[in-house]
Amino acid sequence: MAAASPPTRPPRSSRTATQDRRARSERLLALFTWHRDAPLVARSLGLSLDELDAQLDELKLRRKAYRLVRGSEFDLPIARAVPGARSGPPVRRRARSAKTEAAPAQETAPASGPPATEIAPPETPSARTEPAPDDAVPEQAAELLALLAEVGPRRGPLAARLGRPGHPLPERVLLARFRAAGLERELGQRERDLLRGLFARHRGGARAVAAELGLEPDDLRRLVRERGLAAEIETLRERFRKEARNRRWPREQIEQLLRRREWLEDLGIAAEREREVLSRARPAWERSAGSAARLRRELRLSESDARALQALLTRDG
Repeated sequence: MAAASPPTRPPRSSRTATQDRRARSERLLALFTWHRDAPLVARSLGLSLDELDAQLDELKLRRKAYRLVRGSEFDLPIARAVPGARSGPPVRRRARSAKTEAAPAQETAPASGPPATEIAPPETPSARTEPAPDDAVPEQAAELLALLAEVGPRRGPLAARLGRPGHPLPERVLLARFRAAGLERELGQRERDLLRGLFARHRGGARAVAAELGLEPDDLRRLVRERGLAAEIETLRERFRKEARNRRWPREQIEQLLRRREWLEDLGIAAEREREVLSRARPAWERSAGSAARLRRELRLSESDARALQALLTRDG
């Protein structure tokens, strides 16, 4: 009777491939356990998400890996010592109480070897002193709403009140604070209402609005665009330009040019209105033979306005 042949071992290359596959699987699971986020795992490996998913499918780990991402700490694998690896120094952790932990630690300590590690018990929800995130959000929202009611939707005062003395919050941090409290829409609507009211009060004058808000003109333009009001504000400014062009001649138009020139420059029609006024006033100036008193009587102006108009006509002539 022939002797049974010994079982054949798999080729060495096959064993190497199996070990490499196991090492890759353990590394991927370790990264998912640590990061708990697939994009961070892909970034740490220098891969795209599609390439990471392809590796997980190849190793048949996709469901297990993403279960670690979605699960809680109790779903994580138990840490075990690696066979043959040297252990590090013992870790001392804070005990619950020096008196209550001294006796149990002495009873459970081994007769020889390094001292046993003291592990603090897990914290129970009732022992927490900080409010839970779900409780903190309504509280923060109430504080921000009260601050909005007090100072209004003005980013400068809001940043100063929410920051440290002399160190207001950066604008991106301020907006993130309102976003985290669920008040991004509320802040945006209040800012839109404020901008509409200020542009109406200052008759379309952007410089006056920027000065009242404590902003630079470029920052005001950016805020108007950010809140989607660029077309609406430009329509409002165009209405005030039309009103400026339709003022009655001669007194209202002359007084507007002389007394509200900065406003006209803000609207972009100062040069246009000056040409119009000087062309219509020149015949009266020529009839007055350079006399400010006669120019005043003919155009029904105040003495100061007549002298200012005379200076403009002289400079232009």
